[in-house]
Amino acid sequence: MMEHAQMEETILFPLFDKADRGLAKVAKEEHARDLPLMNGIKEVIKSVGVLDSGSPDYHEALCSLSTRLKSLQGQCKQHFAEEEMELLPLMKALELSKEQEVSALEQCFEVMQGTHNRLLKFFLEGLPPHDAMKYLDLISKCRDKEKMESILQKIVK
Repeated sequence: MMEHAQMEETILFPLFDKADRGLAKVAKEEHARDLPLMNGIKEVIKSVGVLDSGSPDYHEALCSLSTRLKSLQGQCKQHFAEEEMELLPLMKALELSKEQEVSALEQCFEVMQGTHNRLLKFFLEGLPPHDAMKYLDLISKCRDKEKMESILQKIVK
């Protein structure tokens, strides 16, 4: 989610800012809503890493982590559903030229390679087949064929 948020903040929000500052503000507030939960998960993971696996604190930390991950999963589902319903139509309302769309997509690939490229296979495996195909279709639109091949190789490895 952190990497997903970084991509949106780096590429999409500036597009929204140009069209209407209120659009970006609402989207940024949505991201801020999820940060405490994600930061809490990071902290619990750190504590699990240093605790003795036989201790009661270790067991308690694992239970806490499980609860937080389930909560994050629910928030992620809600976040993505909201994006499909609200954010994607806003992207269409921006009426970007084909060149602007392709440029934004290329920027997404740049950010993705620096952030969650290593998680792409894991990400795609978690998507319903129809959504995974949409994502692969986007990747196929990459003008830089070497970059596209590199991304696809990460998936098949």
